[in-house]
Amino acid sequence: MARQYAAPVTGVALAARRPMRFTWQGRGYVVTSVLGHWVTGASWWRAPEQADADTHTWRVEAFPRSSAAPSRRGGVYDLSFSGDHWTLHRIAD
Repeated sequence: MARQYAAPVTGVALAARRPMRFTWQGRGYVVTSVLGHWVTGASWWRAPEQADADTHTWRVEAFPRSSAAPSRRGGVYDLSFSGDHWTLHRIAD
């Protein structure tokens, strides 16, 4: 089942320019693998003055992290970076 979102993501940690950890709705997640990466160009007619308006999206497999007991239930998350902010767009579990 997949769910669509447009929710802000914080605490994104990168390694080799890929997300390795992120926080969504106050819960931390650990990325176990990057399943894909693509770039969507900005609509030139809407924001021609923004040279770096491309959106980078990573499809990652991630699991919630917990100091008490790690959860075994993970999912596939689409995380996007555009300008100066991260967004969660899709979850498949």
